[in-house]
Amino acid sequence: MAQSPALCCAYLEYFDAPELAGRRRAVPVLYSRGSHYQVGYDVGRTFGSLISGFIAGSERLREFERRADSAAVRAWRTPRCQRAARRRRRRRRAVQEANAERIPSQLFLLHMDDIIETIEEGRSSAPPAAVGCSSIAVLRPGVAVLGHTEDSFEDALNHWYVLSAHILPSDEEREQGAGEERFASLCYAGHLPGYTMGYSAAGMVFSVNTLSPRMLRPGRTPRVFLTRAMLAAKSFEDAQRILLDEGLGAANGCSVNMLWTGGQGTKAFSLHNIEVAPSRTEEARSQLDIRCYSRVPDAAAAEPLIHCNRYERLKVEEVRGPIILSSLARLKTIHSYATPTARAQIAKILSDTSGPDYRVFESRKNRRVLTIAAGIFDLESRTWSVYMDEPATSEPVAVLPLLFGPPSTDPPAAKQVAK
Repeated sequence: MAQSPALCCAYLEYFDAPELAGRRRAVPVLYSRGSHYQVGYDVGRTFGSLISGFIAGSERLREFERRADSAAVRAWRTPRCQRAARRRRRRRRAVQEANAERIPSQLFLLHMDDIIETIEEGRSSAPPAAVGCSSIAVLRPGVAVLGHTEDSFEDALNHWYVLSAHILPSDEEREQGAGEERFASLCYAGHLPGYTMGYSAAGMVFSVNTLSPRMLRPGRTPRVFLTRAMLAAKSFEDAQRILLDEGLGAANGCSVNMLWTGGQGTKAFSLHNIEVAPSRTEEARSQLDIRCYSRVPDAAAAEPLIHCNRYERLKVEEVRGPIILSSLARLKTIHSYATPTARAQIAKILSDTSGPDYRVFESRKNRRVLTIAAGIFDLESRTWSVYMDEPATSEPVAVLPLLFGPPSTDPPAAKQVAK
């Protein structure tokens, strides 16, 4: 009881000076069931202040807004782009109505990312990016682990949450092709789930690394829409089909790391990396390079999956700048360790802070890019551990269960929402 005044004071101090919050050891999690609209409404209702705070403090968004108001971008808004926007319009509208803020257009700009800069400057080459996500996975008998550091611009620190959703489409949504989905994903405030790390009930555990091909394809599907669609995949082949995006193709690039279970949670694991890039020709599909990692009985012979923010196999010309310099530095650090064969070794590598300029785990003050969280998925124990500090030397702030397979009971279909 004596601690209650201190808690109240801390609560009030946050509203007086939220920018002084520093790195919080908190993992907000929302469990929501309903239609796409209903889940979107729950996100806005629950995290409205977090989303508004992120929008208000995002210098990158201010730049996107300036560019989006240019004549070049206004002229680029073709019917094809409008159709892509309508695919998630109801969810964005739900977030807006729950939050009572004028934000959907701003959120859509954030999802466009480097494509906006490409259009406004009247070129097809992407500007340099600055991110630092690192992913390491090991698959061998008794070990099926994927570790990931989620790095982003400093204004994303403390502006994220985990959404665990069970999507039950309304009749209108089913008419548009939507189906039932169950997944959990770390989400940047106001962003679609899927472009970070998480899992689906179908048996997929994943992480994503941003990649920056020099040549982009404005007017095609932004990578964040592809990885959101990927959450509905029922198999690895289905995920591959979604990322290929036959008929349109990716507008920009990414790397997707996947651990799949067999039969919705059985231990027939498989490990894959897919590099995604825009087509080099007028072909209406993404470029994909798929690497499958074998599960071998000898731990010394089990090759780990290691990926940062550069193409390792696809022959793609990339932007120059921090994203490549950082990737090269982190890869050098990662490969300086003995080949990881267990969870503890992955945690140690992902905790490395030895780099003078670029680090695997970046938490220094006054850095433009920071590690905002780290995650370790352990398929043997079916857990997702989320860390705010170096995972080798800290306790996870949250340990979430990996809920594979169908729900224990069949809930009723979502009721139609007239909006």
